Amino acid sequence: MIGSILRALRDSNSSKDSSGEAINPAGGEISRSSFLKLMAGSALTVGFGSSACASTKMGNGRVPPVTDIDKLYDAWQDRMNAGDLEGLVDLYLEDVTYVNPDGKLLYGKAAVREDFISLLALKPQIVLGDRKHLLWRDVALTTNHWRMTFTGPDGKEQVATGGGIEVMQKEADGGWRYIIDDASRSASK
Repeated sequence: MIGSILRALRDSNSSKDSSGEAINPAGGEISRSSFLKLMAGSALTVGFGSSACASTKMGNGRVPPVTDIDKLYDAWQDRMNAGDLEGLVDLYLEDVTYVNPDGKLLYGKAAVREDFISLLALKPQIVLGDRKHLLWRDVALTTNHWRMTFTGPDGKEQVATGGGIEVMQKEADGGWRYIIDDASRSASK
């Protein structure tokens, strides 16, 4: 997802970060570090910190598991749109294998959380479509296509599109969670 956002930002007018460094130089390229600087500045501006939004929790302080595979994408979409970082990250196993949009291999929920903080600072609204999953016992291979809108640094609405390929597993609590999420690839139609 972040890769698609970067492409949308490249297409917008050049801007500078707080140090005066060009975020989108004349060549139209934006580095991940420049993007993250921009998002960190935006996060501070909107008061968004690592605590993010509080997730919808059960009485015992835990996020309720998503036990219906057909509802998993709804839960992911709803939590993303609500800016619910903890609820979103709860959909991943503790030792998840995650490949971010730049192709960087990351391990564990902490890495997923860190990768999503900048994205949620944009207050994105996402619609997941073309949802498909193939089941084998308690494992599912899933694909989707998505369309995301967010406000760019210039104040204009930006639109990004992409797809996802994931592997999920049903856990002992009955909830489905991501065990592999490769955000560097897109599911083809």
